[in-house]
Order: sequence, then structure tokens, then C-alpha cells
Amino acid sequence: MPVQLETKHLGLALMLLAAFPLTSYSIEKKFELEPATLARKYPMPAPAAKAKQPAPQKATGTQTYKVKRGDFIYKVLAREYGLTGERAVAVARRVKSANHLSDIKRLKVGSTLVIPIDPPAHGTAKVRSHRAAKVAAAKAPRGGANTMMVLQAPSGQQAPSRASLVGTDAVQQASHVWPQLIPNAPSVKAQLDYLSGAFSLSLDPEKYPLLATQDGGAILVDADGTLPPLVKNLLQEKNPHLSIVSERADNPRAFYRALLGAARFYSFEEDFLVDFGSECKVTVQADFKIEKSQDSLLHQDITLLKIPGKRPATPQALVRLLAANGFKLVETPSSAPIITGRPDDNVLYQIPEKDPRTIADALLGALGIRYQADKNIDLYAGDNNGVRLEIPAYRYFEKNGNRYVLARFQGDPMGDSLTNLLEAKGYRVIQMQDQDDLESLSDKLLNRLDISGRYGEQDLWSVWEQGYGVRMPGVMINDPRGGRIFITDRKVDPLVQELAKLNGYRQEVR
Repeated sequence: MPVQLETKHLGLALMLLAAFPLTSYSIEKKFELEPATLARKYPMPAPAAKAKQPAPQKATGTQTYKVKRGDFIYKVLAREYGLTGERAVAVARRVKSANHLSDIKRLKVGSTLVIPIDPPAHGTAKVRSHRAAKVAAAKAPRGGANTMMVLQAPSGQQAPSRASLVGTDAVQQASHVWPQLIPNAPSVKAQLDYLSGAFSLSLDPEKYPLLATQDGGAILVDADGTLPPLVKNLLQEKNPHLSIVSERADNPRAFYRALLGAARFYSFEEDFLVDFGSECKVTVQADFKIEKSQDSLLHQDITLLKIPGKRPATPQALVRLLAANGFKLVETPSSAPIITGRPDDNVLYQIPEKDPRTIADALLGALGIRYQADKNIDLYAGDNNGVRLEIPAYRYFEKNGNRYVLARFQGDPMGDSLTNLLEAKGYRVIQMQDQDDLESLSDKLLNRLDISGRYGEQDLWSVWEQGYGVRMPGVMINDPRGGRIFITDRKVDPLVQELAKLNGYRQEVR
């Protein structure tokens, strides 16, 4: 039966308990342990440290990436492939070349980029320098109006390689050539004079030259790709009209292609050819044709840029010809002299005559063949049969153990019969007719002599090797003694004569 306590009794009981506290144990007191004592005697093991996750390996080989909104190239390379610093700059340069991008800063959303990535370089010097820079930045005082960060372009301490020297020469040449492409351009030197309470920026003008663009902007040349991404971002934030070209200068064609793409011309075209003349055609090759505005062609204001390299410089006679036809030629210095050849290397024979007999003699003379004129051939001289049949030969000669007859047969049945009789006796007959010209007679003669060569449009030399060429009708033969023999029945004008002489042709008129 439950015990019922009145309220006053319950209150009295609580007062007694408070005055005389009772101690109770679940086990005997000697076996009771204090938690602090237990913790000191048997310390708990420290929690195991989380295993350090290995850093993801940087990608190698060739990757592909689909551009998303808000992407820019250095952000993609750092986030997706762990590439930063000079490594990122080098890969960005290859991305630009592999995807034929005119401006690496402008990526089209949704496009797929091919990203060529080489294996990471094994070196610590550059890593240490970047780490030291980060430590110095971390130790720099924060805030304060007098705090200034000084940014200077890196300068290499190692001896320059041959490719680097070639690239340096190309950059210097571009600086001298550029004012000819964009004359009277405003100075762009002041566009990199940045000084504020936060930072001061300094670039070596010899290593990082500035070039003007067609619309008044500027191009910063970073031919070695050594400009840090941070500096690039600062420059382009300060000047949105600044283009930075990081194409290697040891490949002059690609280097100038990148410069022209950044110069904002109306258009430019590679491997341009322009012809002058009809029968005797002179061709000039330019690495680039530049139109500065949409009216350049109408106003005959076309600029041709040539990068000869080891090819000879363009002869002044061609420079004048181009200028007279509205083409301004700009040419980087050539590293090779104009090739003149030996006087007897090649021969240009001009045969202005129309008489087939004169043409035949000139052809034989050009080929170095000695002949007998107007020889009568006794067809049965060695048979002793009492029969004497003589056939007149306009020209008779022997070559390589064979006997040749150049006869004036007119293609009638009698001429065909005499030809068959001579062929049966071991003669090789070349029929010469009154209507023959250089084209038909040279084809007959060379075919019978088993000499390679036919009449047609001939290049006297390669336009791609010299940067200019001459093409005209005639016969081109390789001389067994060396050199080439060119025979033409067209008039050779003085310009072609001058160009032929520069390229080792001795000229004769037959």
C-alpha cells in the first residue's frame, strides 16, 4: 500500500537530506577509481592522423577541354591540369598554336580546345624562386599607403642558346621593320608606365619591345614566353587594348604571323604570289600580303612582307617594279648574299629566227653537237652490188655510237619511203619540214636523241628558293656537264636578262 506524505512532512525530509548528505557506492570504495587518475596511468592513444592524399599528377600528352562560361586559359590550366607559372605560359602558347587562336584571352564558350601538355620539367631552381617570392609576399606588411610591390620582368642568368640568340635577332629585326608596316604611328612607350600606391611595374624594353597596332593600340612582344601570368593580367587590366604575343621568335614565319594577327590590319594573307608580264612572266613571292583597310586594293596601297632568312634579298629592279604597280615591299635582313653562280653554270639561248633550218642549227649548237652539213649518203655503198643510191641529208652527225640524219622531207609518200630505207640501214632519221618551229622541231630532235625535255612553260629557277622567279616558253635541258640549258624563241626583256644573270645564266643569241 503506497505511503502518503503530507506536504509539510515532505518538506521536512528534504531539509534533513540537505543537512546530512549520504555517500553511496556501487562497489566498495577501495575499488573506485578517479577518472583523472585512470587517464594519467593509462593515457588514450592519440587519434590517427589522416593519411595525406597524394597530390594529383599533372596531366601529360595531349588533352581536350570544352570551354565553359567564365573560363580563361590560365584558370583552366591551373584548375584542370595543375599548371601554373612559366609552365602554364608555355602550354598556353602551344594551345594557341594548336587551335589557331588569334587571341588566347578570348575563348569561345562551347568550343573544344586541344591542349598539348609535355611531361613536367624536373628542376628545382624555378620552384624555389617562386616559393621564395610567395614567402616574401606573405611577410610583406599589409595595409598602409606607403606599401609598394615592385614587379620586374625576369632576367635569365644562363648563357643564351643558339635558338635564343636567333629569336633575339628576330625580335630586334621586328622592332626595326615594324615602323615601315605602320608608319607615323603614335608612340606606345607610355602605355606601360604604371605606378600606384600598390605596385610599380618595370619591363626591359629590349627584352619586351612594344609595337604599335593599326588602330592605335599596342603589342607587347614576349618572344621567350617568360612574362609571368600575374604581370600579363595586370597589364591587360590596365590597358584592355594591349595584345601580348608570346610566339617563339626562332620560327620567324609563325612569329610574324602572330604579330600581324595582333596588329588589327583589315586583312593579311600568307604565301602571296604576284605576276608581271604575259609570255615572259616574272613572279614575286611574299610571305605576307597586308591590306590595312578595305580600300587598300582600290587605292593600290598593298604592303608585302618578306622574311628571306637564308634566301637572297630581293633585287632592286623588282623592288622598283613592285612600287610602280602599287606594292610596297618590306623585307627583313637576309642572312645570305645574292647568288650569282658561275658564269658557265647555266645557259640561256635565244633563237629569234623562224626558219626551221636556222632553228635546227641553233638546237644542235646549244646541245654541243658537231655535224656535217649537206652530206650525201650512199645507201648501198658497202653492198658492192653495182647500185648507187644517194640521199641528201641536211645535217648528219654521230652520237653515242648512233648515226643521225636530219633530212628535209615533207611528209609525202616519197619522203616516207626514203626514211624507211635509211632506217633499214641503221640511220636514225629526223624529218624537218618547212612549217616546223622551235616547239615541233625540238620535240622531234630530243625524242630521237633520248634526251629528257619538252617545249612548254619553264621555270628558270624555283620561285620558293629565291623569293622570285621567271617563267617563259621554251625547252629546258639538263646539261650532262653540269648546269641547265634553256632555249627559247621569245624575246627576253632586260629585266629578265638581269634576273637570269643574277641566277647564273650565261646568255647567247643564236
